[in-house]
Amino acid sequence: MNMAQIILLFQLQQMNGSWQTTQTDMNDLSGAGESGSSNSLLFATLLKAALGGGGDASQGLTGLMQGMSGMSSVNSYKALRAPERKAENAGSLEHLIYSMAQKYGVDPNLIQQIVKAESGFNSKAISPAGAMGLMQLMPGTAASYGVKNPYDPTQNLDGGTHFLKDLLNRFEGNIPLSLAAYNAGPGAVDKYNGVPPYKETQAYVQKIMAGLNQNDWRA
Repeated sequence: MNMAQIILLFQLQQMNGSWQTTQTDMNDLSGAGESGSSNSLLFATLLKAALGGGGDASQGLTGLMQGMSGMSSVNSYKALRAPERKAENAGSLEHLIYSMAQKYGVDPNLIQQIVKAESGFNSKAISPAGAMGLMQLMPGTAASYGVKNPYDPTQNLDGGTHFLKDLLNRFEGNIPLSLAAYNAGPGAVDKYNGVPPYKETQAYVQKIMAGLNQNDWRA
């Protein structure tokens, strides 16, 4: 083995370690496993090329090492771009909220604040009481508004916004009373002729009204 081959072999070991680390990170992100034997086979092939001697082998090895470096750069770029999916999902949900607001004539900001308070924008959320999805529909409410799959964002927001619109109509556009009815039921609002004296309901109404920048609200 001449000096050039020794240097190339040292560089190859460094590049192989870096490349395998990148591959492992990418596999973790994608959820797809990559066989470690394929990495070992690649290294053995390159090692053979390095020890095989001759200028041609050295040149070929250098080209392969450059290719591995390029693959690492591409994979790193993909890893950095992956989080954009979250932004796309958030944009889709925002568009869906706006669509339901237009359909039922409800303020999209109000719908958004309810989604935030009810489920934290988690379409798979379920409460201990059995409320489901983005606007936390109870099974009876979901059935009443034709929601067959409460974990489907479109169906859930459609049913939840329709329910909210009916409450706004019932309480003549009074947002605090409609929110209280959404949380505790319209019967409780009728019983107390206002926001029920339940700590949870009062905190719920206050939280959403604050999100709408209406801290001085009155029911």
